[in-house]
Amino acid sequence: MSAAGAPVERPLPRIAGFLGVLLIALIAIVARLAQVQLVQGGEFAAAARANQIEVIPIAAPRGLIVDRHGTVMVRSRPSFVCALIPSEITDIDKTLAMLADVLRVPAATLQHRLLHHHNINYKNFDEVRTYEPYGPVILASDLTAVQMARLAEAQSDLPGVDMEEQPVRNYPYGKEGAHIFGYVGVIDEDEYAKRKRLGYSPNDVVGKDGLENAYDRWLHGRAGGEQVEVNASGALVRRLKPLDSIPGDTLVTTIDWKLQRSVEKHLGKMLAKWGKARGQRLSGAVVVLDPYNGSVLALASMPAFDPNAFATPIDTKRYNALLGDKLNPLYDRAIGAASPSGSTFKMVTGSAAISSGVIAPHQVLYDSGAWSCYGTTFVDIAAGGIGSTGFEHALAASSDGYFYQLGWRLKNERLRYYATQYGLGSKLGIDLPGEYPGNWPTEEWVQATFGKGYHLEPSDACQLAIGQGSMQATPLQIASVAATVINGGTLYRPHLVSEIRSPRGTVLKRFDHEVIRHVNVSQEALREVREGMAQVTKPWGTASGLEIPGLTFSGKTGTAETEGGNGPNTTWFVAWAPSSHPKFAMAVYMEKSGGYGASVAAPVAQHVIADYFGKKIEPL
Repeated sequence: MSAAGAPVERPLPRIAGFLGVLLIALIAIVARLAQVQLVQGGEFAAAARANQIEVIPIAAPRGLIVDRHGTVMVRSRPSFVCALIPSEITDIDKTLAMLADVLRVPAATLQHRLLHHHNINYKNFDEVRTYEPYGPVILASDLTAVQMARLAEAQSDLPGVDMEEQPVRNYPYGKEGAHIFGYVGVIDEDEYAKRKRLGYSPNDVVGKDGLENAYDRWLHGRAGGEQVEVNASGALVRRLKPLDSIPGDTLVTTIDWKLQRSVEKHLGKMLAKWGKARGQRLSGAVVVLDPYNGSVLALASMPAFDPNAFATPIDTKRYNALLGDKLNPLYDRAIGAASPSGSTFKMVTGSAAISSGVIAPHQVLYDSGAWSCYGTTFVDIAAGGIGSTGFEHALAASSDGYFYQLGWRLKNERLRYYATQYGLGSKLGIDLPGEYPGNWPTEEWVQATFGKGYHLEPSDACQLAIGQGSMQATPLQIASVAATVINGGTLYRPHLVSEIRSPRGTVLKRFDHEVIRHVNVSQEALREVREGMAQVTKPWGTASGLEIPGLTFSGKTGTAETEGGNGPNTTWFVAWAPSSHPKFAMAVYMEKSGGYGASVAAPVAQHVIADYFGKKIEPL
């Protein structure tokens, strides 16, 4: 009605109809939920239980290696790899063909990397998918910018192939310090078996040599990863929250990087110069120690190698070239090469003779140029000898005739005692792999080496007294002898790492200086040796002509026969500077260089010392 006061029309039937439909829908939903919960709930629960959470590991950046002043010598840099997840691949041949085109890498190379990785050889892809369903298998490392762009563009057509960021070890100074740092490589099967419980994965990069190896557990860091949910058949269900990696800890070393670079510069120059004169490549090593605590300030071995070559899988051709090099660049001569030490051993003989009382301090003996030692005549390298001479002059002039007589008086057993007191014939325990103990001949060693009919003869003492014969010492050992003479007789264990810090700089561990022993020699004997070596550059000294204006340094030359006197000499020089209150002790070793210690090894030390103290001398 339209009239005023007429009753209003109400749409009750339509509202009631809507509510009825809604009620029916709610009843249907509740019924369905009940069916799911009561009837199918067990099935869904079983399916959920069948799903598993897997972690695809993502490597952590290895820790820094820094010198004593904080200079970064080794670091990790970001890079990208092409990684394959085997469980997500449906057509491996198609995938490899596409990747070969995208990366510009032969398909055969990718196939080889797929079947031969982690030092495991698989027969086919099915085996890879069975044993490493979630990988990742790295098919290409350290991608170029072009490769990254092409792979990103093709990503949608390559299911199961990812481009992942992965840290790569970086040695910014190339070959410098190579034998200190060592190198890294993919963990092998034996290493993985030992370290799996520590959280290592089959793709991990580990230290293979040098500090990288010795301190791997600190440098390694803790891998992160991508969490994925997979079903009972191994198919990917979903990707979950990633786990962040934790970078490795920082090694703070005892190395003085500026000094290290100076050592390598001058050692390299002299090897090149002398090698050119002889028409052949030469090898050598230098060790520099802090005499008051055993810290290694510099350690070099040449020829060297570039550890960057190993940071990504090294090319087979390049690796074979390293192995085929007759001078073996991978070999650390500073701690592993051993030869007779020549007259540098007179430091030991002299201090032994005075300490044991077989001669008095400053004792004068007559050097005729030859000495009959228990029926065997030994001839001085200086024809005719130097006549009557006291100990200090004899040491500076390196009188063989004088020291033959000391060997004759000391005899084998007493000489052996003092040699081993100084650490010769055994490892010093440096924190690097590959240290060689050298050798000090005993009756047992002679018979084991040459046969039952041979013996350590009384006359051997005269040869051993001048660092010839069957004794062998490493550059590290000779530097350690010099350090012990400097500091008054304390033999320290040489070490390269002073502390370990977390990535945030917290000190996690400090390494105390370790005393091996207090050598049983008199202070008077050590003073005599130091005074004799301070005269090495005097007119009568064997390094005359190598003076540094405004600085006195001490030293001892050594020239050792090889191959029974038929091979080229190995030359040595041991030094410290300044002569009073020395900053360091140094041993220079030139392997089968020919020549003499004064002309080949000593100039290396002279130039390193001049560099260190800012003195100008003629370049090599």
